[in-house]
Amino acid sequence: MKKKQILVFILFIFFIINKFTYAEEILVKKIYPPKCSIIEETNSRLCPRIMELDIEITGEEEKKLIRCLLYSEEGEILAFGEAVMRKPGGRIYIELRERHRVHGLTLIAGAKCNEAKY
Repeated sequence: MKKKQILVFILFIFFIINKFTYAEEILVKKIYPPKCSIIEETNSRLCPRIMELDIEITGEEEKKLIRCLLYSEEGEILAFGEAVMRKPGGRIYIELRERHRVHGLTLIAGAKCNEAKY
């Protein structure tokens, strides 16, 4: 019984150390909204479904496959995208899942990026 407790304790310590060792290597610096254009005949805006994220990459590897999600305040996924990027970072383009009419409201959203294998 004591051997099991010691083994569980060692595994617990290992996972805690492992979590702090592999810190977040991808930082989202800024979220850029879609670049809209105004249609003069109807005086309305036409906005694409493409947004940009400014990303900073740290870590050992030179090239990484980056996958990003843009999510709302409620946790709903609004946009997604992926790209192969080099250090120190750059911009990644993400595509909105569907068009939303916001009517002048401020969209509160966050972005989370992680590294994927390619």
